[in-house]
Amino acid sequence: MNSLGRWAFLAGLVLAVIVGLFFCDNQLIPWLVAALGVLVGLLNIKPAELRSFLVAGIAVTVALISIQAQPYNPAWLTCVVLYVKVFITHALLLVGFFAFFRAAHD
Repeated sequence: MNSLGRWAFLAGLVLAVIVGLFFCDNQLIPWLVAALGVLVGLLNIKPAELRSFLVAGIAVTVALISIQAQPYNPAWLTCVVLYVKVFITHALLLVGFFAFFRAAHD
């Protein structure tokens, strides 16, 4: 993981938590969180890490969906989970497309 990718990952997680806590109804900031997820997918994942990243990302996404679906969560927790999920799924989307095209090419 290179330095810019590491900072993008950390910034994306921190931004997702801050947005979830304080700016849940904002219409523009989710795009920034999603863009950081795409940036993480571009910068951090090497071909040897594709499978482990996809499996770990799917596991985290399923856990976040499960947490978000619980009926008695406070609103702030639901928002934080939503934005962390947006961040992770956009990284997964890009890496998944890369893995798909790589498998189709081989």
